[in-house]
Amino acid sequence: MSAPQPGEKRKRREKARRRGPRPRPKNLRAPAQRASRPLFVQLFSLRALSGGPLPLDPGLALPPFPKQRFRSRYRPCSRRRRCQLFSRLKAQPTQQPAWFEVALHLVDWTPLRPLLSYLTMDPSARGQTPFDPLSLLLVCLWKIQQDCSWGAVASELAHPENGVLWRRLFGFSAADTPAESTLRAFRHQLPDCLLNDCLGLFLQALERAGLLPSPQETHGYILVGDGQLHQARSRHRCHHAQPSCYQPTSPEQPRPCPARQESQGRYDCDCDSEACRLCCQLAPRLDPEAGYVIYSEQRKQADGQTILHIEKAVWGYRSMAARLVDPRFHVAWNSYSDFLPANADEGAHFPTHFQAAYANLPRKEVGDVLYDSACGEQPCLDAVYDVGGIPLFDIQGDPSDRDEAAWKRRGYDDHGRPLCQLGFVMHYQGIDYARLRARWVCGHACRQAEQGAAPACDYLDKQRGQYLYVQRHLPGGSYRLARLVPHGSKSWKRRTRWRNTSESRNGSLQSKGLLRLPDYGRSHGAFLILGADLLENLTTLARLVYEASLLDDRFQPRPPLPRPPATSTAPASGPEKAPTTPEVAPPS
Repeated sequence: MSAPQPGEKRKRREKARRRGPRPRPKNLRAPAQRASRPLFVQLFSLRALSGGPLPLDPGLALPPFPKQRFRSRYRPCSRRRRCQLFSRLKAQPTQQPAWFEVALHLVDWTPLRPLLSYLTMDPSARGQTPFDPLSLLLVCLWKIQQDCSWGAVASELAHPENGVLWRRLFGFSAADTPAESTLRAFRHQLPDCLLNDCLGLFLQALERAGLLPSPQETHGYILVGDGQLHQARSRHRCHHAQPSCYQPTSPEQPRPCPARQESQGRYDCDCDSEACRLCCQLAPRLDPEAGYVIYSEQRKQADGQTILHIEKAVWGYRSMAARLVDPRFHVAWNSYSDFLPANADEGAHFPTHFQAAYANLPRKEVGDVLYDSACGEQPCLDAVYDVGGIPLFDIQGDPSDRDEAAWKRRGYDDHGRPLCQLGFVMHYQGIDYARLRARWVCGHACRQAEQGAAPACDYLDKQRGQYLYVQRHLPGGSYRLARLVPHGSKSWKRRTRWRNTSESRNGSLQSKGLLRLPDYGRSHGAFLILGADLLENLTTLARLVYEASLLDDRFQPRPPLPRPPATSTAPASGPEKAPTTPEVAPPS
């Protein structure tokens, strides 16, 4: 075989040089991207969680509660029942699992029993034998998951056929289930902060099991937050209602009417009747803390250019949630939630909200923090900087940003990029994580200008020209546009791509029917929203373990066992015997 000529080698090299990059799959959904990572099966498969269910341990040394006997008794699911459940699910991959049922097999709520007993019951050994508070708490979460009334939950739990599975998971017997009034009374005794504490305990359980990402990989945890508006249950009749409208009035001390003061004579009630003496009749009595806000948003049309401005009036509340992002598997875990009036200022409330979310983290290491422009004020930015985080908030617009002549005077453009002394945009060189500051250099941009000869510059003799460090504010003391990552750059878009994980939480709230609250009052609404956030964490864990177990070849499925025959009547007395098979379908 003759040797190739030099010209032929050159042609081959040129042809190889012109070859494009290797094609890679794009736009894969999150389950497909998780399936492509071997670490996912190693961490979340049922065989990897062989140590038992994840305990929610508050770590409190409480004395024994006086009452040790309960009418019900919650017990965590055994290893055999977990294997039976996942074997049945893997043998029927086309059937949609009941995620709450799967989550109850993966989480152990037993360590919360002493705390719940002291919070919801009288610390005395006298009186009737109560239900287990853990059983009642799980029924309350199940009610939010099913999106039904308390009466429907009590009837479904006492059903001789549909309630068998849930009575076994919650620890009730067939002859003794709680009534609707018992569930309502237990719900009123729960403090508002309990579910937020459960969110923190859930993250600590994930950290002990090694399921959370390492903060060192991303220079700290990635936190994403957003707000969601919820319409109140009560009817909106006057959007000027405020706390003074619920005070009594008299001729000597008349009650101030904000509608009369702000509407310039266009109001519907003079508050001079006997019915209005104690409270204004136009103010919703059952939702006194609700607020009125007009929310405006911009949406792009299908052509991608036309922007549609939408305004929506909401009378109700606003929920703010902080989520911990796991960039390895494209999931997010709720770490803390707040429930505020709809007209509450997010920027003013953000420092308190962020400190509570920071306290719930298993490791006190924060990296990128993603929120919208409503939190882009100096107190909000300082709250993130003080704990070593990097705030990547959207910038707030200002009319002065449109004036290009003012950019050189103030030293930065409309995106917060510093300008050199001649008015050229400087180049970004990255973040110094030890000092938490960004470095910018000019790179002799004046030499590359189109006007020809370089003007007189004091930094021409230096190798990279003028350099500048940006930490908390820009030159001149501006906090509004100061960011450690250039706004709108490729690095900014790569770091802020996790912001859409907040929309998954909003979609979960919508699926549970919580965009319009089914109950009256801020306390009831807070319990529903915080319970939905805790349920989303449980559902996410169940879904991840289910997906990883389907991909695990070492976990072999078993054929489903036959359904036991249904009994016509429930036993009259005595504890309920555990069913031999857990194949009873959950209620729809």
